[in-house]
Amino acid sequence: MNKIKLILLVFGLLLIQISSLKSQITVVGTEKVIDKLRLNQGIEGKENILYHDIQGDPYIFKDFQKGTLIAISDEKFNVNVRYDVYANEMHLKDSNEIFAIIRPEKVKLIEAGNLKFIYSLYVKSSGEENTRGSSYFVLNTDGKCKLLIKKNVRVQDAEPPKLYTEAKPAKFILTSDTYYLKLDDNIAVKIGNKKELLAVLEDKKEAISNFIGSKKLNVKDIEDLVSIISYYNGL
Repeated sequence: MNKIKLILLVFGLLLIQISSLKSQITVVGTEKVIDKLRLNQGIEGKENILYHDIQGDPYIFKDFQKGTLIAISDEKFNVNVRYDVYANEMHLKDSNEIFAIIRPEKVKLIEAGNLKFIYSLYVKSSGEENTRGSSYFVLNTDGKCKLLIKKNVRVQDAEPPKLYTEAKPAKFILTSDTYYLKLDDNIAVKIGNKKELLAVLEDKKEAISNFIGSKKLNVKDIEDLVSIISYYNGL
């Protein structure tokens, strides 16, 4: 596996400076050195586990996809991209080099295939700052309220050999998606039930509650969530 160098994205500029080389590699026409690169420890695995020792892969799509990166400055870049769910990193490929974005908050949107990704702060429960984090999300529904999908993966531990069975290597396991709502530019909030959804959409709480009841919708079902958020955005 190639080592991942980090990209610092500032004001719509992507710049790569490889410390082991005297020359600079420009990814998309940048002209200045913005920051020194640091080696990305996460990309080769956490807790000293290397990816090549784990079966499967941690990516939302296996191969790099042609896509578009839109910076917060609204500048657009054509990129080859993949998303590493386990490391929560977006990877870009230029020739034979692979890079990770070091400042994801400087990215407005990444489009790859039929998916759109945004980066956002989140809380796992409304009003509980101790559950705060940040992540890339799949943008499912856009508007005043965005419906976001967080992809999840875990590593199943390796199993040693037993009397009549061979050893089993560690394995990447994709787990269930989790759903978040993001109002305007606010922090995204995890939604697991109707009460949590109505707490986020409190300005239209009665209308949304009546809509859910009349349509017999389940907020744990992604298609029903799309209907609810599309209805809210249309109010």
